[in-house]
This record gives sequence, structure tokens and C-alpha cells, in this order.
Amino acid sequence: MVYWLICLYSLVKIVLMILKRTINYLITALQINSVDNRLLSLLAGSILLACSPEPQIDQYDAFGGYTGIQREATGWFRVEKVNDRWMFITPQGHGYIALGANHTGRYLNEREQSASLYERIGDNREEAEETMYQAYVESGLNAGEAYKPLNSYLKNRLPHIAHFDYPDSKHAFDIFDDSVQAAFRQHLLPRCQSTASDSLALGIAFVDLPIWDVRRVDFYRSLPPSAPGKQQYQKFLMDQYATIEEFNEHYGTSLTSFEELLETTDWELDTKQASVQQDDNLFMGQIADELYPLLRDIVREGAPNHLFLGERYVLRMVPEPVLQTIAKYVDVFCTQALILSPQRPPEWQIFQQPGYDSTFAIVQKPIIIIDWATPFSLDETYTTDRGTVKEETQAAEDVAQWVKAALAQPYIVGVFKCQFIGTHGNDRWFPEGRMKRTLWQDDGTPFPIMTNRVSQAHREALNNVYKSVE
Repeated sequence: MVYWLICLYSLVKIVLMILKRTINYLITALQINSVDNRLLSLLAGSILLACSPEPQIDQYDAFGGYTGIQREATGWFRVEKVNDRWMFITPQGHGYIALGANHTGRYLNEREQSASLYERIGDNREEAEETMYQAYVESGLNAGEAYKPLNSYLKNRLPHIAHFDYPDSKHAFDIFDDSVQAAFRQHLLPRCQSTASDSLALGIAFVDLPIWDVRRVDFYRSLPPSAPGKQQYQKFLMDQYATIEEFNEHYGTSLTSFEELLETTDWELDTKQASVQQDDNLFMGQIADELYPLLRDIVREGAPNHLFLGERYVLRMVPEPVLQTIAKYVDVFCTQALILSPQRPPEWQIFQQPGYDSTFAIVQKPIIIIDWATPFSLDETYTTDRGTVKEETQAAEDVAQWVKAALAQPYIVGVFKCQFIGTHGNDRWFPEGRMKRTLWQDDGTPFPIMTNRVSQAHREALNNVYKSVE
């Protein structure tokens, strides 16, 4: 009897697999993208979602780590190279690549976003949170959020990234000033201490989209002569140029001395000149060399078992001298997928491998893609001045290929999607109201085509990584 039950079970699995692959092929072959075919898309997606295999629980530890990759268990997340492939090692000592999604805590907190969910399930916060947790699992995600406010229910069940801001500005502070460093410690140390016992924390990261461009140096140029940062800027330029005349030649200024340079707060300067840009980048490297050891030491003191993830950078928007400095202090490099272009943003359709390769070549640290957008049209494909927004089936395939391409890189240890459910301030890029950038609908039910294809891609991409290094 047991023999025949096993045979029946195997037969059902084969039939479902064939059905699933057939539907996937038909969707791709037919290029379903019209309103008339929307019902067919939904029906096919529902069948695919129902046919999606459940993850084999015995292959994963309590933190989502793959048990086929065994290393020392330390009780905390760390990063390690396993057969030339960077990955997290879970507190229980198993290999782990993080796949998460952001802004669910914000969605649940803001009732104007989550109203349709509460209307569907009743005004029950606990049930709403459990619904979101199960939605993460069904979507093939093994991590929670990377941006505050972190939902506490998800935070207590899924690996996540702690996110803390600076006391005030992202860039307009004199890090060479001892009182500023003391303020950073006073503000950040208790926050790091608050997460020190959290074994689900992948690490600690600071401000989002830090400003590492001319605006940061302009702030230092505008400081009074008594400011430590202004004195450091003067010293930097005196090291670069032997005389004030040589400085004037490169900067197009008419200063009489370096003392006058120190006194100057209102600069008339063409900051697009190559020599000015080069100096600005080098000076930002010095700023970084003062900031990052401070942040690292605060993390090490407040949460000594947690990884230091630096800030949340913008791909290709950090000068090389700053990247070189970052590499000396962070354990993992965090970056958004954002790449500015005439059609911003294109990153949801094509994985921008050259950008990641060039960054990794400099930092030589594992990379987490902390935030990336995946908008799609709610009806037919359309084009705006921000780029083409494809219909759900085509967009889902783009997303699936993007995830697979990202995880195929041996230095990428995690990907966090910009939006799991709800809305986001950056939806203003596409104000027509014809698109979403989520895996799940606002009422807590899946977009069948998108959710199934992406959850399938998540599982396949993770499987490919784990099997390649097992």
C-alpha cells in the first residue's frame, strides 16, 4: 500500500511539473499583454501559484540557511567565502543568501495604504502581520526588511538589516570636529546597543542615499576659518599645491594667500572643472577616512557581534577615493540598484552587471543590493518619459531574469526588493496610476503572474547558488 502511495505522489508531482512548464511556455509564446487576455493571464497565474512547490523545510535551518553548506556556528550572522562564493553564514553555521523586500512596516502602519487589507480580513493587526509573513514565505523570500520602520512581527521571524540615521544631516556636518563625533556617538551608540542581542540582524547600516558629491565639499568650503573641517580643507589644498599661484591657476581664482583661502566662505567656483572635481573627490576620501572608522567603532562597541554595512550607497555615484576608503572599514557593501540615466530608472529590466563588477573590483567586499524597483503596468505596456512600463507577464519575466543574474554573481550576498506591498513615494515617477511596483496587491492577495514567476525565480536562483558551492 505504501509503495502505491509513493508512486501516486510521484505521478502527481510529475503532472504538476509538466502542467506548470506548459503554462509558462504558453504565456511566453503567446505574449499575453492585452486587456482581452487579462483573465487568461490571471487564470494561468493562479494555476501556477497553486502548482508552485513548497520549500523543503528540512533543507533550511531556523534562520533560512541551507543545511547542505556547513560551517562553524557562532550564534551570529557573518560573511565568508565558500568555494570562491561570498555568502552569509547563519548563526547555526549554514550558507545563506538573503532575499527580502522593503517598506512592509510602513504599509502596515499607514492605514491609507493597508485599508483594503484590513477591510478584507477585519480590523486585526495580528492577522494582518501574519498575512504579510505568510506572503513573504509564499513569494520565496527568506529575509524581511532592510529599511525602517521594520515591522516587529517580520523582524522577529526573518533576517533583516538594522537601519539607523545620523543625528541630523546626511552630509552637512563637520566630521573633523570632536563635538560632532561625540554627538554621533551619543546618538548612534544606544541604537546599536538596542539591536546587539538580535541574532536575526544581518548587520547594521546607516543613512540611505548618502551624498558623496560636490555638495559635501561645498559645505566644508562654506565653513568659517575656526572650523576644524575648514582647516583640514586648507591643509589638503596646501598639500596639493606648492603655492597659492598654482592653486589659482587650477581653480580660476585670484586669492592672495592660503590664509585668505581659509577665510573665504562664499566661493565663486566652477566646480565642474576637472582639477576641482579631482580635488573634491580626493578630499571626500579624507572625509570618509574620518567618518567610517568612527561608525565602525560605534558598531563594534554597541553591537560587537554584528556586521558593519556602512551606508546605503547609490551604484556608480560614489567617487573612487571614497569607495577605496569604505573598503577599509565595512564588512559588506550596501548599494541601491539605482543607476541614473536619460530613462530613469532602467534597472528593473536589465541587471546592470558592469556597474556591480566595477564597484566590487574596488571594494573587494561582498555586496548587498539593498533596494531595487520592479514596476509593471496594470493593463497594457506603455511608455513614459521615465521609460517603458511593461505589462505583468513580460515584466515578471524581466524580474525573474534580473534576480537570477544578480545571484549568479559570486560577490552578491543579498537582494532586497524596494516594495513588497502598498505604495511608495517614488511612484510619482509614473503618476498615471497605471502601474504597481509590488509582488502583492494592496488587499494582501498576490498578483498571480508576477508573484508566481518571481517566487519561482527566487527558489531557482537560491538553489543554483547553494548547489554550486555545496
